[in-house]
Amino acid sequence: MLADPAVRSLIEETYNTLNGAIDTAIKTETPPELTAALQNNAFIFSGFKTHHCLSEIGLSLTDAEGHVKPFETFRKDVEAIDARYNTNYLYAEYNHALHTSQMAVKWHEILADGDSYNLQYQTAGDERVREAHAALDGVTLPPSDPFWNDYLPPNGWNCRCNVVQVLREDFPLSDPGQAKAAGDACTEEPKARIFRYNAGKDLSLFPRKHPYLPKGCGDCGRSLSLAYDPKREQCRVCLAVNEQARRAEAQRFYDRLSRDEKYRGVKFDPQTGGLSAMHVGHNTKSNNAQTVAWGMTGADLENELQRLLFQNGHIAILCDESKRKGKQTLPALDMQLDGVMMDIRSITKKKRHYGSALRDKNKQLARYNGRSDVRVPADTVCLYFHEGGMYHPSKVTGGIKWLKTQTSHINIREVVCVIRKEDDSIEIRRHKV
Repeated sequence: MLADPAVRSLIEETYNTLNGAIDTAIKTETPPELTAALQNNAFIFSGFKTHHCLSEIGLSLTDAEGHVKPFETFRKDVEAIDARYNTNYLYAEYNHALHTSQMAVKWHEILADGDSYNLQYQTAGDERVREAHAALDGVTLPPSDPFWNDYLPPNGWNCRCNVVQVLREDFPLSDPGQAKAAGDACTEEPKARIFRYNAGKDLSLFPRKHPYLPKGCGDCGRSLSLAYDPKREQCRVCLAVNEQARRAEAQRFYDRLSRDEKYRGVKFDPQTGGLSAMHVGHNTKSNNAQTVAWGMTGADLENELQRLLFQNGHIAILCDESKRKGKQTLPALDMQLDGVMMDIRSITKKKRHYGSALRDKNKQLARYNGRSDVRVPADTVCLYFHEGGMYHPSKVTGGIKWLKTQTSHINIREVVCVIRKEDDSIEIRRHKV
């Protein structure tokens, strides 16, 4: 159903409304990873909203006894459903997207200052403020306090609360326990508990436990983390929505990068949703120019990886590695894959495990995340296997275990293994760290 062009237009209509809210909050200096995450979440939300609306319309075709309703009765029911979803609900959803986007952008600006300032919770200060929200007014805690993981506004539909940075010496710190108790009370109703999240930290526009979204989530590797079961309708919807969201994100990237003089080789395949591009500052020399295996240089292997990802419908952007601070080149990462920043290591030799490769990339992530201009820390490494036979799950998991014996500072959270096959297709395996 969701693949139907007419249904796709309904999804896009909702998405365009929500994306309009996001656009008002995005600034020139907003990290592109944050912008992409909010837009992608808005599209996924729009897809599930459309699914729920159309499912309800389908159920309204018959009455309680299972008889088909007269057309006029059915038409009035459909109009009522449309008004509820696309006027009443959409009004609250637009306001939430607007406020959440603003808070997400503000959170990343706050992170740049660390705990140099405290954060203070402030209501709108008028007669419309909810009593439970008024109890949070004036709560003052450092940004690192766990309170902000759950109670960064908005804390409900049409919530107008805000947070501001204040000088540490101007206001006494609140008691963390009392602040959490007030936050719990503010969101104690079952329908309000979904708002216990931090949009900037979680990179999520809408609550992950929103009623539109699938229940019973686990970890299937999908972007919605659904415990995948092909027999479940919600799982099939999840796949369809995420595929459309991925293609919509690729189209947005292409529209932007094709007009940007800093990128070359920008290609988009509307059939697969594949997108590839290379920043003019990407390193194709230095160590990348040395022949490493199979008569190929590091740059050859990197380009092959990007080509295969593109052919198989992925978004693969080779990133800028030329930024400097004074005379020193800043640490950089190789690639953005499907919106996720990561560093690449091509595996060219068979080993007992790949711990040394992970150790080197763990250090590179630490150096990159230490840059003052990095707002969204990177936590992913890509291992590319030009010769697919070199991949074995135990060699990756063994490498992860070995890495943990070498350092307590683990920056890697996921290892993405791209395995080339003889027919030039690829298999992608993901390993959690």
